[in-house]
Amino acid sequence: MDKKAKKRIRPPQRCFRATEAEWEMIDEKVKKSGLGSFSSYARRALIERNITVISRFEVQAIKELSLELSRIGNNINQIAKVANSSSKVFKAEVHELLENQKVVASLLHQILNEHRKVEVD
Repeated sequence: MDKKAKKRIRPPQRCFRATEAEWEMIDEKVKKSGLGSFSSYARRALIERNITVISRFEVQAIKELSLELSRIGNNINQIAKVANSSSKVFKAEVHELLENQKVVASLLHQILNEHRKVEVD
């Protein structure tokens, strides 16, 4: 063991790989942080921050929500087109729009209820 290794306060080391572009982004963040070194920045980022984990269920729910939002957007555009061209909007169209909003609200509620944070101790 060399002299430098004996003087080290934090002997265990962890390494990871990154692309050149990722390293450039990391270096920029280290510089902006004012912490002086990558080790100080990484230690603070890993110890002081919580990690949010998104489950497969949540990813699927977000995809479904996105699809429903797209459908609602199409419905709104169709209703607006009818309203602008004939000035008549039917109750059934408005009712369908409200039902779609309820579906989105329900999906969003599911996502929020299932969302969890995992703290690494």
